[in-house]
Order: sequence, then structure tokens, then C-alpha cells
Amino acid sequence: MALNLVGWNVVLDSNDADMLSAFYEKLLGWSRFPGKEFTVLANVEQRGFPTWITFQQVDNYEPPVWPTTLDEQQQMEHLDFHVKDVEEAVKFAMSCGATMSEIQCEDGWRVMIDPAGHPFCLLPPPPWIKEA
Repeated sequence: MALNLVGWNVVLDSNDADMLSAFYEKLLGWSRFPGKEFTVLANVEQRGFPTWITFQQVDNYEPPVWPTTLDEQQQMEHLDFHVKDVEEAVKFAMSCGATMSEIQCEDGWRVMIDPAGHPFCLLPPPPWIKEA
């Protein structure tokens, strides 16, 4: 048995949920739905199950440290975005306000940091994804 999904969602904490959602709105081109304590960014054009990210306002938010450092706030998740051209995606992400991490794990993809300190990765598509 499996869940009868109608969509999936990731929640990111931030001390400025509006600012962080605006960054990802520019990066992804998705629709933004502001709220008082959280803002939702949704891919409303997606066929099938929708995808969205919720940005939750947390006033005592501490950004994660990447890579992991003892006695520092640990990352609890990160986002992966599969793109056709990693280097072009890096340039675009930086124009939106991201920074590139000083530490990179592999040559084929890039670790980026969003304005609230969350790491995210820009990677080529996995081989099992067929281009439409």
C-alpha cells in the first residue's frame, strides 16, 4: 500500500519567509501565495501532482552550516534542481541572489547557498529522466 498523493511539499524555515520565497520565485518561475506565517510557492503549470515549497516564518531561525561543522546548526535537508546546463543555471541562480558554496563535492554539479543559508544543488538530469 502507498499514500494516495495529491502533491508533495517541502517546508523551509527562514527569519524572512517573504524574502526567501521571492528568491525562489525568481529562480524557479513558480507562482507565489503569501500568508501571515508562511508563504507557498507552487508550480501551478505542472501536469499531474503539483509540486510546491512552503516558506515558514521562524523568528529565531539559525541558518545551517554547510558542510557540517560540529557545534553549529546542522542542515536538515537540501533541495536538488536538475537542469540541462549546470553552469548556466549557476549564473542564473547567482543573479537571483544565491552564492556558490566554497566547498564543492564533484565536478558535474554545484552546491549553492540561498539567501537564508539553505544549501541547494544544481545537477544534470539523472539518466532515468527522459526529455519530453
